[in-house]
Amino acid sequence: MKILGTIALLGLILAGCGKKAAKKEDAAAAEEEKATPEERRFLAAARPFVAAIAQRKYDDAYALLSSHAKSQMSLNQFAPEDDEAKFAEREKNPVLNVTADKFRELMAKEEEAHGSPRSVRVLSVFSTNADILNRRGKEKLDALDSMFAIGNMPESVPAEIRRASLRGKILTQLSAQELEKAARQEGISVEELQKSADFEPYCTLKVVLVEEGGELRVGYFEFLPPGLMD
Repeated sequence: MKILGTIALLGLILAGCGKKAAKKEDAAAAEEEKATPEERRFLAAARPFVAAIAQRKYDDAYALLSSHAKSQMSLNQFAPEDDEAKFAEREKNPVLNVTADKFRELMAKEEEAHGSPRSVRVLSVFSTNADILNRRGKEKLDALDSMFAIGNMPESVPAEIRRASLRGKILTQLSAQELEKAARQEGISVEELQKSADFEPYCTLKVVLVEEGGELRVGYFEFLPPGLMD
């Protein structure tokens, strides 16, 4: 099921970021402070992967993926297709047995869609509920929680090894073309846009941890434009 509530990157570059940098740093620290001991364990396991992505060390990020994550990937994980039919077609035809070289190639698609990663703003645990992580919830909002938690994670990832879903905000650097588009949408010049204290383009990185060989590893991930859950 395609992620609902997702809003295009350029439409929320300003609206999705309304606070000063210092306040955002405080928010990130507060997120870490309120984490439970169990959540801190999951944060510690996911942080190296998220940091490697933010630093564009894609070979390092690839090395942290589980065998399930490497076994198949959809282009939608990197640059989600807006058209429902095309999105579904991609899901039916994933890239199998992804190599490090192919992963770098797919990350280039992510950079085209969201900008080049440059740093991590925040990382938090979204859910550790087994029913949510396996789409088994029976309450009305459980399906929505599962969508935000695991997105289009394939059923090939065993239910019994899914441990936690996390969401991170990756600050990005837009290309000159994307900057121009954003400035036009705001009705200002590129220079004015870049000078704005609230201008902070980013993408969301969703990570699902699994337990493999007695270790927590990345079992699935998705890159998304700014949305309602950020």
